[in-house]
Amino acid sequence: MILIVSFLFKLTGVAFLCIAALGVMKLSDPFQRMHAATKAGTLGAGLVIIGSVIAQGALDATVLGIFTVIFLLLTVPVAGHLLGRAAYVSGARLALAGDDALDGVLQRSAQPLDERIGWIPAEPDQQASGLRPEDAGGSLRTPERRPLEGRAQVLPAMEAVRFVVIDGYVRPVAERACALAAASGASLSAHVLIDTHAIAHAADPNQMRRSIRERASAALHDLKGCTSRAEVEPILNYDEGDPDRLLRCETEAGETLLVLPCEGWFHHQVDARQDLTSWQPDGLLRLPGCHRGPVLFVANETPRESARTLVVHDGGENHLPALTEWALLNGLWDVATLVHVTEGGEGPSELAEIAARFGCAYVRRQSAGGESVVLSDIADVRAVVLGKTPRPLRTNWFGSHWRNRIMPGMAGDVLIMEKEQTDSSAKGLAGRS
Repeated sequence: MILIVSFLFKLTGVAFLCIAALGVMKLSDPFQRMHAATKAGTLGAGLVIIGSVIAQGALDATVLGIFTVIFLLLTVPVAGHLLGRAAYVSGARLALAGDDALDGVLQRSAQPLDERIGWIPAEPDQQASGLRPEDAGGSLRTPERRPLEGRAQVLPAMEAVRFVVIDGYVRPVAERACALAAASGASLSAHVLIDTHAIAHAADPNQMRRSIRERASAALHDLKGCTSRAEVEPILNYDEGDPDRLLRCETEAGETLLVLPCEGWFHHQVDARQDLTSWQPDGLLRLPGCHRGPVLFVANETPRESARTLVVHDGGENHLPALTEWALLNGLWDVATLVHVTEGGEGPSELAEIAARFGCAYVRRQSAGGESVVLSDIADVRAVVLGKTPRPLRTNWFGSHWRNRIMPGMAGDVLIMEKEQTDSSAKGLAGRS
């Protein structure tokens, strides 16, 4: 009789597990699939365990079975709730009709994750025109993505925004990254890093680690205040190690934007160097060489409303027009004038065509040479676009801030993308855009 009861429990449990598996495969949205996996799955597994306990009959098997069932009841529903919450926040589709009870309660992405990262393949006619699936049947948010005549490179649309969290420079970077991600529908991630090289070079490494972690915790607190009302909530990443390696990105140039402050480093401004040494953690300008794609250095100062001039320094980099067009397409700034500072001749320029496409006035200036790469008499500068990082790779060089090496007294943003980051991915990008 005991064996028959045990068999019935196991058979019923297996039936529920089969129902759960069928629900996971057949139901139309992640919320229904989560419901099937947690409810039917928990009940099915619990019945199988109870059947096994009845068949064994031993005390140790009974105790183990009871604890296993309790563990299932405590963990599986919680895991299902967290998965459902994550799916809702990420913008997963709701297949069932009716009102959204969580509307206004949880922040929700405007686009599902599979669309944002390109898991849904476009139809052939969409691939040919460069439209993404969400743009089918409607107008684009930005001017048509087509290469200009003779264009060698076109960067793909921005799919992800990453930004760093450094104590003392949290708010301008976080607010700017959140705004860009919300406007473009891109995914958003925040990176809280601790440079272990700074710890190794400290007089007291253990104290240095504690001090840096305290500063990083303060930066996290500031981040929560900045993103509490943002339309897009960032995914938080915490790591300790080499920032150059941790921030390395191998996506196609243009798909991921890295947002940085104009100064600071991942020792979070804790000064505890070894005695009789002059080593100072400073690697901010190395990051454009590690990140595959555009890097935006955000100014701490709030720009003036009249600052609507975009300066593009042309040092002969062939990817500079593509980078400028990409920045305007993704709405990094609201500009009215594009100033092309060139070291070459007066021939035709792709930048003039780009300025015309976006309704900007085009001004061409000849570089005056010297230490600064941009003329100092250009007024109302909102940002500068560079095709290579200014050398030396130090944020402060003999007391002068690195932006002064670009333009004396400059207070705007700087967008940089290294040439070698685009050469290997140039082929095929024009076909996607």
